[in-house]
Amino acid sequence: MEIMHQIKDYATQQIVKKIISLLGKASDSRLIQMTYLGEKLTSDPEVRRAIQKIRYFLQNGHPAKEIFYRVLNYLRYENQVKLFYTLFNNAWFFGGKKRDAFEREHGYRPPFIMILSPTMRCNLRCKGCYTLGYGLKPELEYELVDRILYECEELGIYFVTILGGEPLLYPNLFEIIEGHPDIFFQIYTNGTLMTKEKAKRFADMGNVAVVVSIEGDEQETDSWRGKGVYKKIMEAFEHLNEARVLMGTSATVTRENVEVVSSFEFIDKMIEYGSIAQMYFLYIPVNGQADFSLMVTPEQRDLLRRQVIAIRNTKPIFVLDFWNDGPYVQGCIAGGRRYFHINAKGDVEPCVYTHIAVDNIRHTTLAEALNSKLFRAVRARQPHNENHLRPCMIIDNPHVMRELIAEVKPNFTHPGAEEIYTEKREMMDQYANRWAQLADKIWEEEYVDKRPVN
Repeated sequence: MEIMHQIKDYATQQIVKKIISLLGKASDSRLIQMTYLGEKLTSDPEVRRAIQKIRYFLQNGHPAKEIFYRVLNYLRYENQVKLFYTLFNNAWFFGGKKRDAFEREHGYRPPFIMILSPTMRCNLRCKGCYTLGYGLKPELEYELVDRILYECEELGIYFVTILGGEPLLYPNLFEIIEGHPDIFFQIYTNGTLMTKEKAKRFADMGNVAVVVSIEGDEQETDSWRGKGVYKKIMEAFEHLNEARVLMGTSATVTRENVEVVSSFEFIDKMIEYGSIAQMYFLYIPVNGQADFSLMVTPEQRDLLRRQVIAIRNTKPIFVLDFWNDGPYVQGCIAGGRRYFHINAKGDVEPCVYTHIAVDNIRHTTLAEALNSKLFRAVRARQPHNENHLRPCMIIDNPHVMRELIAEVKPNFTHPGAEEIYTEKREMMDQYANRWAQLADKIWEEEYVDKRPVN
């Protein structure tokens, strides 16, 4: 990949050259200089605010500053360049301009991220996995995935997350990553199939971050994923670190493990193992086998929120809390507002957890699917609640999902996907109401007329 051949504008070329020249040797002054240069690559006010916030962290000794040092001191120089080119230049800057142009022409904006599940094959059957309803057979053929990724690039989508199933069981995984070097890929894996050879191949490609799922210590992880999985995850960390692959960690948060995975002790271990980013996803009963006893209580959900704030203010690791971060993105991001999902059957779903669709990617283009009646209906209702601590149309505002289903009449994308909107609707409403009582109090006390705590 020759970066400058991809960038046609001379002024942009010079800025990118300067940023690349500053990589390799990390220092406060170099990092701060890169933020000023980065601002020149975008006219998007949201992106500029994000860059300015990064600069504030760098100038004021915030623990987040150490994240950049960890990345730059860990990655080989050539992979630092690939990371900048794919994640920052393409996904943020160049991709943002393409999405702007598309919006001006067509009246709706492509999202920042696509989530793609190319296979449902998996070597584990985790207790509450949101994919259980799909079964193990669905898989997208390589030619279709390749077409989808080219369409992403045309739309300005350069950040693609690969889920499953288990992505390492998809026979063409490395082929699709190698075939699209301009895209930044984030691969979620259970870690049990990672080898030295696979880790080296990820490192050689460079446009990849690998996110390993881990539900706490050995007891919590093996209880959720199966006996012996935790030890295999430890081996995966060793392989990824040895190859210097950019790595993150992810936890499904349940009533049984929330205290563990949100603890400073757990985060310190993840940092020690090499994780640059920790992702939190609440257990959501969408797999056709709803188990409400696994859902966090309102108090536990707030505990996670408070712990994430504390971690961000004290630890050198990026943290994403998919539900509690609603205030930072003004509520729900599904339906193509910020992201969407294509499952292994080809169904184009508004969200990883929203198992309904009106389009299958085999029979439509990505651009057409993003402007479907279903996606327009989702976006028209966003935000689903003025309290962005209650962003979700599944667990926080279930009446919204029922309205959508009644209006659009989508297909449920696997057997049992309808249960929480039909026979278990009262349980969903009760759960939403319990969280609302606490969340509304927190919203009034901590967020109304205030900036969210970083």
